[in-house]
Amino acid sequence: MYIILGCNTYGRDVAQSLSKEGHEVVVYENDEKILNLLKQINHNVKAILGNPVSPSAAHLEKADVVAILGKDPKSNLAALKEVRKHYPDKYIITIAHSTEETSLFKDKGANVVIESNTLLVSSVLEELEISAHKQAAANLAKEIKEADTRGLAIFLQDNPDPDAIASGLALKRIAEKCEVVSKIYYGGNIGHHQNRALVNLLGTELIQLTTPTEVKEVLSAVGKVALVEASTPSKNNILPEGFVPDIIVDHHQTDISAVKGRFVDIEYKIGATSTILTRYLRLFGIKPDAALATVLLYGIKVDTMGFTRNTTAQDMEAVAYLSPLIDHELLKGIESPPMSSETLDIIGRAIRSREIRGSYLVSFVEFINDRDALPQAADMMLQLEGVDTVLVSGISGDKVHLSARSRDPRVNLGLLLQKAFGQGSGGHPTMAAGTIELGIFGEVTDRKALLKVTSDAVKKRFFSVVGAEFEKEEIPEELEAEKE
Repeated sequence: MYIILGCNTYGRDVAQSLSKEGHEVVVYENDEKILNLLKQINHNVKAILGNPVSPSAAHLEKADVVAILGKDPKSNLAALKEVRKHYPDKYIITIAHSTEETSLFKDKGANVVIESNTLLVSSVLEELEISAHKQAAANLAKEIKEADTRGLAIFLQDNPDPDAIASGLALKRIAEKCEVVSKIYYGGNIGHHQNRALVNLLGTELIQLTTPTEVKEVLSAVGKVALVEASTPSKNNILPEGFVPDIIVDHHQTDISAVKGRFVDIEYKIGATSTILTRYLRLFGIKPDAALATVLLYGIKVDTMGFTRNTTAQDMEAVAYLSPLIDHELLKGIESPPMSSETLDIIGRAIRSREIRGSYLVSFVEFINDRDALPQAADMMLQLEGVDTVLVSGISGDKVHLSARSRDPRVNLGLLLQKAFGQGSGGHPTMAAGTIELGIFGEVTDRKALLKVTSDAVKKRFFSVVGAEFEKEEIPEELEAEKE
């Protein structure tokens, strides 16, 4: 969150730009006319009529960066002194109208002072972003170091993908820099052939936990807990429901207000969590070795579908930094492993059982062992002519697993799957996943009946939510016969 104390013309434009980028912005200003104008321009900015010298302690506590942008130098100085008195570690940016003011403000604790004769909104925004990142790195270091000798447990999403694995390894490297021992844990399986190859080639240790008792033992033994590539315990991760992690780093779209954690960095507009962790490595002064650089770049590449989906300037900046450091032979080995026979079989089942309504395709592949074959099947189905959105599902254990892909700009898959199947689902606008508890259906002894009930329920919910209940493709006779 950003707090702006005093709101001149530049402050108003800065607040508007930050809000448009999705940041939470609070403005304190004692001129009602300025506040009313700001509210007219942008309703998402929280504009408070009050003295910029004495903002709410609750707002200051949450602020990543404080920007003091008032018209009156005396008020700016008073606000600077007040904030620095109570919050010695906060990043503070302010403006000055002369070299003398610049020196004075720096002496009183401002981290960045921009002189008004060179002031541009873009300069303020750039400094705000840099300062926010530095503050976040300092906060992250503080949390990790508090783990002390008990160590840090890094939990990944279930069935971790390359982005999750790379991000976990990067956070482990940061913990090492902070002189804290850490281990990486995950639930589910590493089933995708490329993910298995990645772990095997790196020779890294990821610890699989399968029971609540195992998780409880880990949580009781460590000093701090981090959750990476997920944000809510028990939702696509093995942490128990209601548990509050100390550190959360993720890039999936979620209800931020519902996320609980001491340090939370969720940037849903960024294409990969690996991008966020690459930034932290640089802020900590850590140059990744060839193996870590390779897996981070691969994590970004996979989650942005070859830099064609949800790719931001920050993703490309991370790629530009990592590219000279990677091991090309290692990358080749990760990208081109052999495909398992089960994956090939599941893709075949997805083709045979497909049902298309308009530009939407749903396929149910029955019982599976390798959950990671689902996204591969979904990617394959998305290549069909006339298909823009795909959902592939299958049963593993006591859950139905879902994987969805879309290239339709009107569709937000993360929100769509949550609406159709609840909070156990989510992701990005173009790529999402989820699980559904089988519940009473899991007790059905007739496997054929269970498959039909499950398939019908998934298709009905999905097609109902997308509004494609009445447009159904005629499946060719030879496929109908094959299904029978």
